[in-house]
Amino acid sequence: MDEPKDCTSDYTHMGVKYTGLETCRHLNTHVNEKKHCLEYHHKEHNWVSIGFKQRATILEIQISTKYFTGNQVRAISVVLKDELTNIKTRVLDKMQLQPDRDHSFPITPTIATEASLELYYEGGITRINFLGDLAQQQLPSKENILHKAQISHVSNEHYGHPKTVVFADRKEMYMVGWESARTGFGEQVLFHLEKPTMVKEIVVDTYLHRLNSPLSCHIFGLNNEKNTDIDQLMAQKPRWIVVFEDGRQVIPENFQAYMLAQQYLEEAVENPFDFVIKLHVEDNSPWKPILPFAALKADTYHRFLTFENEGVFTHLLYMHYPNGGIHALKVF
Repeated sequence: MDEPKDCTSDYTHMGVKYTGLETCRHLNTHVNEKKHCLEYHHKEHNWVSIGFKQRATILEIQISTKYFTGNQVRAISVVLKDELTNIKTRVLDKMQLQPDRDHSFPITPTIATEASLELYYEGGITRINFLGDLAQQQLPSKENILHKAQISHVSNEHYGHPKTVVFADRKEMYMVGWESARTGFGEQVLFHLEKPTMVKEIVVDTYLHRLNSPLSCHIFGLNNEKNTDIDQLMAQKPRWIVVFEDGRQVIPENFQAYMLAQQYLEEAVENPFDFVIKLHVEDNSPWKPILPFAALKADTYHRFLTFENEGVFTHLLYMHYPNGGIHALKVF
């Protein structure tokens, strides 16, 4: 990062503008209204993950709290991870940070591809630099296989299109991507891969989607090397179901219409107001769950490396619920 900018007289609607990062407040303290008390949880902390563009040997970590004169992070821990060897090393452990100051922490030389920051407990840092040398052995280059995929069966094109998220790379400072309308109840897009592929990594990025990101994502794979009609196979795709408190399940023919018309109120159950929504996959379905359920957070780079099925696929079905926007989708 560049030298921190003095924004002393620069204001926004939120107050004085700061460069860098400032966490939310009161992470450790919870209000318990029933007991008329405040609960404190010592181990809770904010965190940040940083991926390096190249594998490197880190020799020193520089952290600045410039212009944070009383609202700086009080202490920081740093864990370096090397994806090639899967080795994690805690190189800083709750090192104290002073207000409005540059800090330098020499460390034992450590090869890493990413860093995890633990921020105790709240506050801001203006800049963090990792100094060192490029490692001799680099990670093999990765290509987003969705770049060459054909796209079909898009459920909602309210704003943008899935082809936008395939090539997105966090270069904008404003919200772009693929956003579905708020009337959606489960969105989908089908990717026809260029050739049969084994999936090793999936990224779902909600960068800058802070108030409109989906709640969950779901990814299924299909091996259609026999070239069966794709519409016939899509008729067998996972479907949304409603599970009521008495255990009864309903699989609407058109889930979006069912939810918009509030047809669940017509069900003869004791409590039709509260229910569970799940994805249902038939036992003989050709769609294999790769990432059957994953929670999504706002403005977050979600990276998935462990999958339920790791076979070879010709098609990938991406789904998210209930609606909203994502910035990028990558499959390696």
